[in-house]
Amino acid sequence: MISAQFPPDNNPALERAVYDQVHQAASEAPGVSYESTVVAGRPAIWIRPEGASPKHAMLYMHGGGYSYGSTQSHRKLSAHLAKACNTPALSIDYRLAPEHPYPAPLDDCVNAYKYLLDQGIPAENIAVAGDSCGGCLSATVPLAAIQRGLPVPGASISMSPLYDQTASGSTYDSNEENDALSTKPSLNKLAERFTAGNKALRKDPLISPLLAPDVSGLPPTWISAAGYDMLLCDAQAFAEKLQKAGVEVVLKVHDQQQHVFEFMAGKAPEADTSIRDIGTWTREKIGS
Repeated sequence: MISAQFPPDNNPALERAVYDQVHQAASEAPGVSYESTVVAGRPAIWIRPEGASPKHAMLYMHGGGYSYGSTQSHRKLSAHLAKACNTPALSIDYRLAPEHPYPAPLDDCVNAYKYLLDQGIPAENIAVAGDSCGGCLSATVPLAAIQRGLPVPGASISMSPLYDQTASGSTYDSNEENDALSTKPSLNKLAERFTAGNKALRKDPLISPLLAPDVSGLPPTWISAAGYDMLLCDAQAFAEKLQKAGVEVVLKVHDQQQHVFEFMAGKAPEADTSIRDIGTWTREKIGS
């Protein structure tokens, strides 16, 4: 998300520069190598932990409200996660709003997922993962895969996910003073950019999967939520929706933590514990 203290002048380029600067809190993950590449016409980075099997993969989709973020802003976080999961991770620079509103970010991520399948990696050996809006993509990429006749991945990982662009849940109000990173105006601005000002589009299930009529085909899902996050209600409601649909889901609510606190990986025990637990679960689900 974006802090209320970010540049208020509606300058996406400036906002992105500040966002990238402040999202460097994690330490470097040891024993990890990086390789720049291009996937389906988009810049991407392969993140390879030592000893990880090339027969498995994670697709990492960064957060930033579909308007900020990059493979570089999330390089350290995604590397810690890849290492915990013992799997190579492909981090994708999907197109950003407002220059490229919906469905461009989703299409780029679905194309990246299809690329992994085309490399011969079985769907059951792939995890899709992300934070914030990337956590939403971890649900909408499988939903889109179902619509497009693709097999669903073996696991989905969401950290502080944004599942409802209508912002209708209770903690958008009750956590507004606790949340140090987001405000209602900033969330609304990002939603406007992503939907090109079409308010009705915010209810589209591939934008707000919390409103999807059927989520029964989604893969086993791990949701990490932060107690002080305005988006906490999204995580809670989507976990309940998955459970009612018969989908295996684990919801971990971390009390007194901020939005995507895992960005402190390597420097805060709470972040390290969360990533370790995600890794243990993911290795079991995709066999890595």
